[in-house]
Amino acid sequence: MKPLLRFYRVVNYLSIDVAIGAVVCAAFFARIFHVQLRPYGLASLGLTVWIIYTLDHLLDARKVKHVAASQRHRFHQKYFNRLIAIAAMATILDFLLILFVRRPILNWGIGLSLIVMIYLAFQQQLKFFKELVVSFLYSAGVLLPALSLTDMKISMTEILLMISFMLTALTNLVLFSRYDFKRDIQDKYFSVVTHLGPQRANKILMALFISLTILLGLLFMYSIYRTESLIMIAMNVVLLILFQFPAKFSKEDRYRLIGDIIFLFPLIYLFTPYGV
Repeated sequence: MKPLLRFYRVVNYLSIDVAIGAVVCAAFFARIFHVQLRPYGLASLGLTVWIIYTLDHLLDARKVKHVAASQRHRFHQKYFNRLIAIAAMATILDFLLILFVRRPILNWGIGLSLIVMIYLAFQQQLKFFKELVVSFLYSAGVLLPALSLTDMKISMTEILLMISFMLTALTNLVLFSRYDFKRDIQDKYFSVVTHLGPQRANKILMALFISLTILLGLLFMYSIYRTESLIMIAMNVVLLILFQFPAKFSKEDRYRLIGDIIFLFPLIYLFTPYGV
């Protein structure tokens, strides 16, 4: 069990699980919006998410002149040059994959890429807006393939489902920042928690959990998306457990390992007959 845990920890440090989660969630929404995604389109999305997250972590690691307090940032400090080289090769491969992506996805993707480049350029200046911007970019990347190709007329129900997903991503990031508060202070990283303080951050998290309970509860009871809502409810139940028991899950950064796994929950939907 311990070798498997060590392996997954490295996978998590490298944000590979985040990239896979983005692909799974993109397929989840593609099923909802009656869109068939091609393998190289999904591969391009996964690579793009991995490149963005890796560059983001490398920029954070470079900012710290001493040994970082966070294990994740220490990992990126230690393997900085190797990760830069791998990210460069991944970028070349991503460009090759993009040549096969359908035109609507390409057009929308170019627009989103410009926003991402602006984010990376001004990442250090975002301060306490970082979680909000990252959750928006992550959700936009996940939703982009389905929205750019769907022929469905998007109703308020689908909009609420997408808002619920983005709020889940935001809750995930704010919760992680809450766990990382002391290390972020030590390494002089900005976050919503370092700006507002842990107590106010807790209130924000409670507001997010209440909002998601209302939204997903209504979707589960009154929409056709009962299975989809139930999956997102399960994702948020895990986040709520992490929020309620910080002492238990702060050890060895268990919160991050568990918190990132929730974006794989839609696999249940993709491999059952409940999807369209």
